Amino acid sequence: MAHVFILACRPLFAQGVQSLLSGQPGIEVVGVVSPAGEGMLCVPEVLEQVRAASPDVIVVEARGDEQSLLVAQLLELLPAGRVVALSLEDNCIHTYYQELKQGRRVEDLLEAVKGPMDWYGRSPQELRLFVLLQGSYGQRILDNVRRFAPATWVVNGWRAPAELPPVVDDPSSYIPAHLPASELVLSLGESSAVAQLLPAIVERTGARAVIAPIDNASWLPDGLARQLQDQLAKMGVKAIFPKPFCSLAERACNVRQYELTFDDPWIGEFARYFGRPVFQIEADNRHVSRVEVKRDTACGCARYAARQLVGVELREAVYRAGMLHHHYPCLATMRVDPSLGEPLIHISGEFMRRAVEAAIAPFLAQTDHLVAEIKTAEGLLSGRNRLMEDERAQYRP
Repeated sequence: MAHVFILACRPLFAQGVQSLLSGQPGIEVVGVVSPAGEGMLCVPEVLEQVRAASPDVIVVEARGDEQSLLVAQLLELLPAGRVVALSLEDNCIHTYYQELKQGRRVEDLLEAVKGPMDWYGRSPQELRLFVLLQGSYGQRILDNVRRFAPATWVVNGWRAPAELPPVVDDPSSYIPAHLPASELVLSLGESSAVAQLLPAIVERTGARAVIAPIDNASWLPDGLARQLQDQLAKMGVKAIFPKPFCSLAERACNVRQYELTFDDPWIGEFARYFGRPVFQIEADNRHVSRVEVKRDTACGCARYAARQLVGVELREAVYRAGMLHHHYPCLATMRVDPSLGEPLIHISGEFMRRAVEAAIAPFLAQTDHLVAEIKTAEGLLSGRNRLMEDERAQYRP
């Protein structure tokens, strides 16, 4: 529970902030002071009321120099507290807690009040993921991510309207007014209209990075992806568009000449667990005995294949992995992608086969070496037998 004290020189504004915060779960308003007269917020009696209430957060609204003076006094009065200063002149929110953070939205105010005290230094391991989805494609991925994401992650999802216009002129009118604060947005729409919501989603979640996979070019055409990438870059947000989704690794995505390298902590954290499949395989007597999924595909296909590969003969494992990928079934389209010149489902299947091939390669090498030794030994034994037979033939009457 965040305990909040409100100091405002405008009574109506104080009432509005109190009404907004009191309606939020996890927030308790423990005091409101809105004295008449300029400079009255900095008087000792007001500061004593704040000190006695011992709030976690103090929301301040004052004019000009009075606000600066009040913020300094409050930080000295409650060094472990957080001061959120609202400026009506520039419509800006200033959050003071060991360093300054700025915002302009209602969501920024709510995060400033409710957010953890270490917001200024959040670790990627504490990733807050927001999933924008539409249809069964997105739901399947969201379910798998929620099930197997690290316990330190927070995964939220919102389903976009099934019917959206082809051109979304006002994205903010189609999304909720309040969305959970997030570092990373994962876009999983089944129409290009959903992708057009991304800038508004990013603005309302405060996200720092976006993953918008392309498993079907009709859902997210290359031209729209480039447009979104430019638009999000101007917002200071890193955006990548893995084609297909399972081409995503911690620092790269896509295939062949279209491969893209990047360095982003939030995308990298997601790609540690979901994206391009990685297996660790153990073998016994030329058969797969154990499969550990080091990185799953976002849809869960890698885990499905891993369960089915146990007991398979090593030399059949790569072929079997390809068939399992197809039967899962893969979510990538069977239509020929206009830029890659082949169906994305084929490319996705190739990633699965390569992952298994890389994992069993050491065992195949050992098997091949053993087979070679056996053949050599058989050859030596056969030669020795022939020599002994020739020697016996010399002494036969």
